[in-house]
Amino acid sequence: MWAIAAADFGADLDLVELPEPEAGPNELKVRVLAASVNPFDRKVVNGMLRDSAPHQFPLVPGTDGAGVVEGSGERIFGTFFRRPVGGGTYAEYVTVPAGNPLAPLPDDMDPAVAAALPTAGMAALQLVESLGDSRSVLVVGAFGGVGSFAVQIARAAGKRVIPIGRGDSLVEADALIDLVSTDRSSFEANARYAPLAFNTNYVSADSAQNFGMKGSREALVHLSSLVQAGDLEVPISRRVPLRDAVDVFAGHGPGKTVIIM
Repeated sequence: MWAIAAADFGADLDLVELPEPEAGPNELKVRVLAASVNPFDRKVVNGMLRDSAPHQFPLVPGTDGAGVVEGSGERIFGTFFRRPVGGGTYAEYVTVPAGNPLAPLPDDMDPAVAAALPTAGMAALQLVESLGDSRSVLVVGAFGGVGSFAVQIARAAGKRVIPIGRGDSLVEADALIDLVSTDRSSFEANARYAPLAFNTNYVSADSAQNFGMKGSREALVHLSSLVQAGDLEVPISRRVPLRDAVDVFAGHGPGKTVIIM
């Protein structure tokens, strides 16, 4: 099979030919139709998990995807992350732990749209659910993957959303979702504008403000239903064929990049 992989931590991505993986106990072998590119994928290649998980090389990144289960023909999408790290979704085939957050891929849904949903969509959905009955919310970093989902989901929930981009001034609101701050002082400066605040980079001294996504089949089904109902538009900015995907980590503005097999 063909895949996009790194030869070592921090190495450039290359197009490589690898043996098809074989599913082990409690795993599914999936023919990948589309894979979403997330910031987490670049961090994995750069060695973020080198001290906490075994890795295999060449290291194929990618956690989110949509595909067809070999044998059953079932179409699924979800989070395909597995250990050892390096058998990811930037490939024609992948093996997936059966207990991962996975959901049926609706017949009328574009696999690229489904592949772009899992990590960013579930994070946005759970962030908005964490806001409770807050009527207004500031979203700092509103034009990236998670931010664009959060804006739409919050509006669908009836909340007044104030999207904040780079250089915009903040105003007071009931709640704040900060997807940008990478240090405590920046987050605390933003958090002054709302009594309820969350960040996604674990920079707050208050652990309750450090949001961590917990994936589930139910969240994926909810997201696909929002897409089908027209309440959630998936912001795909770039669709790249697998064989042209060695530069997918290069910056290309807002929206999601999706690799098409």
